[in-house]
Amino acid sequence: MGADIPQKKLEPFEPKKKNPLPFFIGTVVLLIFCALKWNDVVEYVNGEPRLTTKHQQKLEKKLAELEEGEQYALIATKNGFYPCVHEGHPLYFLHVGEVWKYGTTIKGQRGRYSSQFMEDNAVSYLVEFRGTMSECLQQEQIKLFSYPLLPENLVRPEEKRLLRPPNNPVYK
Repeated sequence: MGADIPQKKLEPFEPKKKNPLPFFIGTVVLLIFCALKWNDVVEYVNGEPRLTTKHQQKLEKKLAELEEGEQYALIATKNGFYPCVHEGHPLYFLHVGEVWKYGTTIKGQRGRYSSQFMEDNAVSYLVEFRGTMSECLQQEQIKLFSYPLLPENLVRPEEKRLLRPPNNPVYK
C-alpha cells in the first residue's frame, strides 16, 4: 500500500540571497533625512554650533512646563467595582471618595484624561499639589508609599488591603 509510489528527494533548504540594494538605498535615505533634521536643530554662527532659535524656544517651553506640574488623585464617584492592576484583584470595590489612582502631569486634567475616560471609569480628578514637576513627583511618591496607612485601606479586612491604589501598578 503506497510502497510503489516513488518518493521525491528533498533538497536541503537554502535561504534566498538578499539583494543589498534596498538596504543601501534605505540607509542613504535615512542619512539624508537625519542630515536634514540636523539643520533644523543646529546652526553655525561664526563657525560655532548652536541651537536654532526654533529649537531653543522648544527647549525653553519644555523647561517652563516642568515648572508647572500637578500631583493628582483619581477619586471614585460611585460605589462599585473598579479595574485593578494588582495581581489577584482584576476588580476592586471602592466607595465614593476613595482613591483609585495617584499621578502627576504637566498637562492638567483635560490634557491628561478625556471627559469620556472620567465618565467611563466613574472617577473625578482632584489636584492635591501644584509645583515643579520634581516636587509633584516627590508628593506622588509620598502618597504611594503612604497608601497602606490611609484610613480607607485600614478599615478593609486585612486580606483585602492593598499596598498601592487599585490603578497604580508600581512605585515610580
